Amino acid sequence: MKKVHISLVGGQPVPVFIGIKDDGQANTVVLVCSHQSHAEADRIKDQFPKRSVILKECSPVDLDEIETLVNHLDAEYADYERTVNLTSGTKLWSLSFFRVFNLRVHTHFIYVDQTNKITDILTKESHFGKIDTLKRIELYGTSLTSFKVLDEYTQTDFDVMRDIAHFRKINKIDFAILTSIRNKSELKIDDTLKTDKGSQLEYSLDDKWARMSLKTKDGSVVNKEFQCEHLFDVLFNSGWFELMTAKELRQNKQIKNIWLNCEFAYSEGSSKNEVDIIAEFGNRLLFVECKTMIRDNTDLDKFRSALRNFSGTSTTGLFVTYDKPNEKSRERYEQAMEKCKDNEILTFNFSLWKGRPVENLPLNTLVNTYIQTQNKR
Repeated sequence: MKKVHISLVGGQPVPVFIGIKDDGQANTVVLVCSHQSHAEADRIKDQFPKRSVILKECSPVDLDEIETLVNHLDAEYADYERTVNLTSGTKLWSLSFFRVFNLRVHTHFIYVDQTNKITDILTKESHFGKIDTLKRIELYGTSLTSFKVLDEYTQTDFDVMRDIAHFRKINKIDFAILTSIRNKSELKIDDTLKTDKGSQLEYSLDDKWARMSLKTKDGSVVNKEFQCEHLFDVLFNSGWFELMTAKELRQNKQIKNIWLNCEFAYSEGSSKNEVDIIAEFGNRLLFVECKTMIRDNTDLDKFRSALRNFSGTSTTGLFVTYDKPNEKSRERYEQAMEKCKDNEILTFNFSLWKGRPVENLPLNTLVNTYIQTQNKR
């Protein structure tokens, strides 16, 4: 008996892709989409060039138009074994397809949840589908233009990471001024940067070397040299903190791969964004934003947009901070934490955890507790 796979396409293409890939014997695939989700359907179609993929555009709310399409497809594929993926699309689509198609034998209805679990709605049998990270991102109309794999970093990189974190405590303000840059490509080969307070940073890109001098509260100067393979990824823009967080996540046995400095570009190449860390679980992604402290809540808005635009509703977000909030930053910090809660973004503060480890979950325990839960759609 011939097989057809029919899938309803809304704004989340991943469950549609997983359903089609899992149903490998169906050479004919029908994607039911609206005008608004036509682009998602086109991207899904491009992933299966060896199959006959047919797009059927339909109103998401006009019940007469929906029923006409459903009855047409029911008659056209009456002699086929049919699998209908009801996960995406509108409720009117799902209800209409189930009501009509359920009257015939050889029909299966599936649902794919945010952990990639595929469930046969009638038999209640389930198993997990698969999708790799790059494919998931491509389905949302963008691409990962650059990233670094955690395994590229050496033990010397980690040693320098710890040295930088410790040295920063001498003068956090001057340290931030010297190491905060808009674009690493703008760095000169060799240069000396200075602050108004008398701190400075000398560096050589070719030698992967830097020497920092920080002014202390009593007016003295403390010097420290740093040298390692990935020095400028670690030293500038809180890269040391991102590497520290990635190193902590690497202890999580559920995580398969960890990528840092992940830069995205929309398909037209105009708009870009960056996610500090992407951790790949067996069936889900964790996006991580690292900030030593909240200075501008627009950072959180940007991260929230990246979560949805580059990986959909199934990705878990984690906002990690390092410093303990003080009187000046406490109000802004609390506002950011409340905003994260409202948007179902996990939060973790290294300093607060170290101060109260009994009351706060360790980072990996926190992640593992929430990574399998379903996000709001």
